[in-house]
Formats: sequence, C-alpha cells, structure tokens
Amino acid sequence: MPLSLFDWTHLAALTAMLLAAMGHDTASRRIPNTVVLWGGLTALGLSLSPHGVGWGSSLAGGMVGLLGFGVLYLLRTVGAGDVKLATATGLFVGHPDMLWVNLLILLAGGVLSIIWALFSGQLRQTLHNLSTGLTQLWLSRPHGPRFERTAFPVSTTRMPYALAIGAGTAVHALQRWPLS
Repeated sequence: MPLSLFDWTHLAALTAMLLAAMGHDTASRRIPNTVVLWGGLTALGLSLSPHGVGWGSSLAGGMVGLLGFGVLYLLRTVGAGDVKLATATGLFVGHPDMLWVNLLILLAGGVLSIIWALFSGQLRQTLHNLSTGLTQLWLSRPHGPRFERTAFPVSTTRMPYALAIGAGTAVHALQRWPLS
C-alpha cells in the first residue's frame, strides 16, 4: 500500500526530530530541549488529524516512552535528554506501538553499545562492568543488598543513545511503512 501524504508528513516530522537529536547528541552528548519540544508538539498536532494515531494513543505512547526510559534514567544508564526524546517518539508512534518501539530501541542500544565500545577501545572494561553489575544484581536479589555496591568507572566515550532511539524507531517505521 503506498504512503499517503499524511504518512509522508508524519514520517518526515519524526525523521527530522530524530536526525536533529542524533546529530546534536553525537556532536555534544546533549539533546536540545527545543528539538524535543517541537517534535512533541508536532506529534500531538498530527495525532489530532483524521489520519493520526489519536490524542489518547499519542499521550499513552508518550507515557510508555517516559516510563520505560525514566526507569533507565533512574538507573543512570541513559540521560534525561534520551528520556525526553523517547517520550516525544512515543507521542509520534502512539500506544500500543511504543511498547514494541521501546524493545527495538533497547535491542539497538545493546548492539550499538557493543560496537561503540569496540571502536572506542572500551570493550574489555564494558564487559567487566557488565559482569560486575550482573553479579551484584544477582547477589542482592533474595534479601536485599548483602555488601557495599561499588561505583563503576564512567568513560568519557559514552555512546550517544539518540542513535539507538533513531535506529529502533527506524526499524519500526520500516515495518509500518515498507518502502516496496
């Protein structure tokens, strides 16, 4: 089925927001609030059109992005800009599709983080941190923490997570709007 004018508009607005965020995040490790704000407002406007996902679906999708990545923010695995970008993406995608998009983003983040660690020379340290973190999680599960948690070393070569948000969303968009 060919894309309608609305689909092209929707896809172009989502793509513009994600590309702007990915560019800024890659260059400065920050996602400007203006990019996310304008993207979110555009998504809400598009959701109200007759072919849109609907106001309720848009808001629910935004909440799925906010809650899913808000938990990761509390665990200090993503930044606040990543949470806001996932929320704005959810406003575009809507519910229940954002549940699937969150999973795709997490999968893309895992793959990209391994590639990023490999190319930045941090793979050994990353795998050590992962092993230590999983061990601590496993040992603290039955009756709470039994030992003092150690702080993980944080590298200055952190991966811009907007790349994972863009990649996961792109996989979803290609499934929803195939190019053939």
